[in-house]
Amino acid sequence: MAVVPMKFVTLAAPVSQFDAVARTCVVNQQFHPESAMQVMHEVKNLRPFSLSNPYTAPLRRAEALAQRLHIQAEFREFQGKSFSVQGVEEHLTGLEERMEAMEHRREELENKAADDRGIVEQLRNLSGISADLGLLRSLNYLRFRFGHMPRETYDSFREAMNEREDLFFLPTRVESDVVYGAYFTTAQNHHAVDTLLNSLHFIRVNIDHRADGTVEEAIDTLTRDAQAAQAEHDQLLQQLSDLAREEQEPFLEMWSYLRYHNDTYDLRRYAAHSKDTFYLVGWVPQDELPAFLDRCARFDDLSYVVDEPVEVGGAVPPTKLKNGLLGRVFQPFLQMYGLPNYHEIDPSFFMALTYCLFAGIMFGDVGQGACLFLAGMALWRFKKMWLGRIIACCGVSSVIFGFVYGSVFGFEDILPGFKALEGSNVVVLLVASLGLGAAMIFLVMVLNIINGIRQHNPEKCLFGPNGLCGMVFYFGLVGAALSMVLGGPNLFVPAYVLPVLILPLVLMLLREPLGKLVAREPDWKPESLGGLLVTGFFELFETLLSYLTNTLSFMRVGAYAITHVGLMMVVQMLAGENLNPVVLIIGNLFVIGFEGMLVGIQVLRLEFYELFGRFYEDSGREYHPRLIDYSANK
Repeated sequence: MAVVPMKFVTLAAPVSQFDAVARTCVVNQQFHPESAMQVMHEVKNLRPFSLSNPYTAPLRRAEALAQRLHIQAEFREFQGKSFSVQGVEEHLTGLEERMEAMEHRREELENKAADDRGIVEQLRNLSGISADLGLLRSLNYLRFRFGHMPRETYDSFREAMNEREDLFFLPTRVESDVVYGAYFTTAQNHHAVDTLLNSLHFIRVNIDHRADGTVEEAIDTLTRDAQAAQAEHDQLLQQLSDLAREEQEPFLEMWSYLRYHNDTYDLRRYAAHSKDTFYLVGWVPQDELPAFLDRCARFDDLSYVVDEPVEVGGAVPPTKLKNGLLGRVFQPFLQMYGLPNYHEIDPSFFMALTYCLFAGIMFGDVGQGACLFLAGMALWRFKKMWLGRIIACCGVSSVIFGFVYGSVFGFEDILPGFKALEGSNVVVLLVASLGLGAAMIFLVMVLNIINGIRQHNPEKCLFGPNGLCGMVFYFGLVGAALSMVLGGPNLFVPAYVLPVLILPLVLMLLREPLGKLVAREPDWKPESLGGLLVTGFFELFETLLSYLTNTLSFMRVGAYAITHVGLMMVVQMLAGENLNPVVLIIGNLFVIGFEGMLVGIQVLRLEFYELFGRFYEDSGREYHPRLIDYSANK
């Protein structure tokens, strides 16, 4: 578990060589660029580059076109191709025009087929009429109307409509809730009849002019037209698919060319230049530095300076983690909290060990732990979920502690072991949890002191509540309390209390000015002694309270171990004397899911609040070299 050491590199070369240097030394290399204008702000006559990137607009066009063609963005070798921005844009324009013409025609055909099918559906409701539709539309002395009305209205007013001499209503299709039909009326009275039918909720449907001949003839004609339009539509879809397949390789070559040169040109936002020289600064991992400098040596006019991180003002080194397998498994949890800063210990491996330890103690069962392991590996293998590997690790720890407890799917009579509910084992388990909590607090205090030394922060490592003074007070108090409980000598006497308890509290109260004094800062004296004492008192009270609450919080480790046994006893009681296998299976699945989730959450809480809060600042920023991602559009 480690934060990779970094070197700060400054590159300088003629402005005309910027693209060549960027392509060779920066793009797709281990180089994390920083803003040269900010780092070199004291250098005169420096100015930023123009940020008008000529590759951005055609790249966005290409990305939009790739989505329309359903082409998955992938890298294709483009070196050696005679590409230019103008040539690529011309090719994209031609491709867009071909696609737009085909898509426009496809939409026309789709709409025509849909319209024809809609007319056919209307005509099917006229199947009771055998007259020529064109003739019905051109009657001089009669008016023809087609539509539908509610069935209830038709049944109520059918006789009234039949009695009218100027109206003849012909139902063509009767359904449970609606009646389709046509009516004829005289040209002289059609306004009055139309008004009457409208009041009866008759909804008129206009018959399209393309429906000629009888209803059956019109249906046949329009059906054939719809089928022909659909066939041409499907043919155009196939042509679009063929076009995408035909253009895929040259298109991806051009897209890769645009992506590469766009990202290379974009490096100008990090650089600065004078009249003739550009400057590019950034971080290189220490183990990658020799290979990086070999690339720089390819340019005769390129000069570079390599600095240690402490020598660079205004630029904080990024964090690149280097972990073993177990540390990498739990790294997503660490990233949820925040990355360590460059001068801080990487707690990935520490978190992995303690997380598995706590989870195993709280959920120790051989059978259920094996199920957790298999479930976690399945999630990782088939769903690619990073959480699956963490569940699998916790499953292994659960199996180990299951042997300690002698528990197999809640049955404690199969294996020997520490039985949580026997005798005084409950008390032993809870007291051991407090002891584990004290040991963890001691360990994180040591880590905090190491971080303070690495960060050259005497206040943190000497006078802070998690530094040397806090450690002396906390364990001095714990030791004195244990001595009294166990019948040992009474340590609460002035000779012990003053140097071990009172003095550390006073030093913690004055930790800010003392830290500055040890660091030899000129402004170590506080502006107001009264304000310092008042603020320090409340902070000290909060610190003392956190010692107590953090220690007691670890009792949940033993409490969950006891709860697990209790839950499995309930499951066995429900299963009865015959141990109903269905109840046992369902009960075990419930306990694995429910308690496993609770244990995972509670352990994460212990990590983040009780442990990380005492030594971890999480103020790091991720190491991010300029690696071009060809796998997806950005």
